[in-house]
Amino acid sequence: MDTNAQNTLVIIFQHVEIFFTMLDHYTSNNKTVIGFKVSAYENVIESYLNRKELSKQDCQRIRAALSIKNMNECCLLSFVDDQRGQFALQRGLLQTIQNLDSKRIRELGQPDLDSIYEQIKRLYDYFISKAGIYEREDLDFKENLAALLDVLHETLNKIDHNVRALEGSSKRLSEILDSHDFNQMVMNDRVRNALQEVIHISKRNIQPTLIFLNEKIMAAGTSAMRLIREIKECFAKASFHIEYANISTIEMKLLSYADVIGDTRRRMNRYVEMDRKQRELYNNIELWFNELHELVVSRLDSKLTGKRIPADAPIFEPARSFRGLVSWTSSNLTGAHIELPQYANEQYVHEYIRSQLDKVDAINSSKRTPSKDPASAKERFEKKQRIHRIKQVMASFSNQAAEKDLYLAIHQILEENLKDYKLKDVFDALHFAEESKLYRPTLLRGEIIYKSQKLSYLIRRKQAVI
Repeated sequence: MDTNAQNTLVIIFQHVEIFFTMLDHYTSNNKTVIGFKVSAYENVIESYLNRKELSKQDCQRIRAALSIKNMNECCLLSFVDDQRGQFALQRGLLQTIQNLDSKRIRELGQPDLDSIYEQIKRLYDYFISKAGIYEREDLDFKENLAALLDVLHETLNKIDHNVRALEGSSKRLSEILDSHDFNQMVMNDRVRNALQEVIHISKRNIQPTLIFLNEKIMAAGTSAMRLIREIKECFAKASFHIEYANISTIEMKLLSYADVIGDTRRRMNRYVEMDRKQRELYNNIELWFNELHELVVSRLDSKLTGKRIPADAPIFEPARSFRGLVSWTSSNLTGAHIELPQYANEQYVHEYIRSQLDKVDAINSSKRTPSKDPASAKERFEKKQRIHRIKQVMASFSNQAAEKDLYLAIHQILEENLKDYKLKDVFDALHFAEESKLYRPTLLRGEIIYKSQKLSYLIRRKQAVI
């Protein structure tokens, strides 16, 4: 029973749990997948079908569709090695399956980011060497421009996958580590391995990605974001506005991922800090135990009996803060455990309150009452009347006169017909222009100078209705 590629893909994603099982088996320690064992794959299929309790006809259909022979004929496999009994899915199909669950996506490391940088650097050298003198009909320019956009889209796709992979790993490791009480001195192997993976990901994946996306170090010689920005600026100077806009969109999207990865790093570093404090506590306990043990051993005599260590010995100095605790004995089970001054009364409380009064007065003096609207009722009425007059003037506004520049056309009609016209009235009049939503901003910049005031804006032109 043979199936075509389309039906085979449908069955693959309907029963994607089979491939999740294979991925989890082969990527327990490494998310890089080279190939699957044919025997293991067939066993997973049979185990899956037995667990699902499907009809005989459905089982036969799934076996036929997911067989190595059929998937190879449908061009869904990159290779089949009959001698070694291995096969591999096409890279695009494998990545799509991994993307269905972010826990199975491979994070980008420094070599991956270096490879992306080298691709961008080669294209950067080409476009910068042209010094902004680009010809659209030049075949060499067309090929490099297409390669640049492909590389940028691929970079955006890889960084997006990397962000999802890091979030998936963070979620998976958090579930393991949150189940462990870090106040305990001993952690099991599962928790210890998860903690080591957190440290590894923070150092080998998160930190290099943040450096790659950090716009604050664009002056460095290895900043890919600096190269992208300089290429974008070259297109802007050469009036290649479409290419400039496309690169700007990708650049801003890449920079936005830095915040997401930064949040992931802070979540994962919380566990690293817990582990550091736990190790610090363990080291301190071991240090003081060794010092106390050495002091006891040094006081032993030939009969292995020694003298007591006095309570005022230097080794007990760090514990002086507990000197108010009463020695516990069986005779005072219900007695007080802390020795308090007998005649303290409330003098210490009163003294504390008195010492804080100056601060309280200072805080109160810095408070301010909410500000009120400074405009009077008369001023608000005059403003309302002015808006009404602007509306009346705009009733005679012609869209035909504004086809080339909406702001300039509004300025001209207000200047001629509105008494005491001011340049800022353009923005109030904009709301009364008919079909103003059909005007779209261009990349051309315009200026209006009126009575020592200047308005700088992006020219808006009417967009044709399709």
